[in-house]
Amino acid sequence: MLMFVLGAPSEALASRGPMTDAVCPPEGCIVDASIGKVSINMRNPEGSKVLEQALNDPGFWSEASSSVYKDRLYDEIRLLSTDSGYVPMITGQGQEDFPKEVVADIVYHRNTDLPQFMSGAEAIVNLGTGRDAAGVEYRDTFYVLDFTLFYGIFPQRMYRKYDKSRDLWVMWFEKLDSSFVDAGTWQSYQKKIEQTKESVNRRWMFNSYTEVSDVYGMFVVTAGDNHTSRVTFVSKVTFDRGSGFIARAGSNMPSVIKAGLRAGFDGCVAIAKDEKKRRSGQ
Repeated sequence: MLMFVLGAPSEALASRGPMTDAVCPPEGCIVDASIGKVSINMRNPEGSKVLEQALNDPGFWSEASSSVYKDRLYDEIRLLSTDSGYVPMITGQGQEDFPKEVVADIVYHRNTDLPQFMSGAEAIVNLGTGRDAAGVEYRDTFYVLDFTLFYGIFPQRMYRKYDKSRDLWVMWFEKLDSSFVDAGTWQSYQKKIEQTKESVNRRWMFNSYTEVSDVYGMFVVTAGDNHTSRVTFVSKVTFDRGSGFIARAGSNMPSVIKAGLRAGFDGCVAIAKDEKKRRSGQ
């Protein structure tokens, strides 16, 4: 499973009081955490609620399993079991200094390069860019991920904001559908999606494409404690009953989730090193 970050302090995930169960208004939710208040425009009400709880509710992770690591690129992985699957988190600093703007750029702009550094990412294609009604920039992307027994696919919209007063970056994402764009744009997206699916060299035809039922998550890039930057990453991937038993079972195996987190993390660190080198002119 593809889930990736460069790391973030666990303390930033649960620093304020408990939240209410209020549904986010159309204009978006306010995430009130140690990182400050960040306005998030998101169409997925479940995603907004989960991300708010992950950032604000001190008890959100109380039932989660935790694996802590030393001398690795990442510091900790958490898995919270819910009725609809796991909510995973990974954190770490990459063991070297990466400027925050470099980390924010690779998460937002260079996700399409991940297949060069991670075998599980078969194809990631940019569909289009723009700004939403609130003026927030976004990138629409199509993913083809190798889950070994099948290929998971989904279009995604990622948004990005920079909070100058707090000096932090926030990138959040959710599954994209035809309601996000006009009919002509969606038609052009579908053409790119079909071309990408046809271009993937699958191991054998038994490995069918299975569309992810829902996906959402968020990256928060802040200053690190031992290095210059950290990222908090929380996500949720769901396959519904129509996806088949293999997809639902495989995507909820802790070993599979952790393996994907580690592989994606290592891939992103490799991209960060490449970007850091490129910017330094070496």
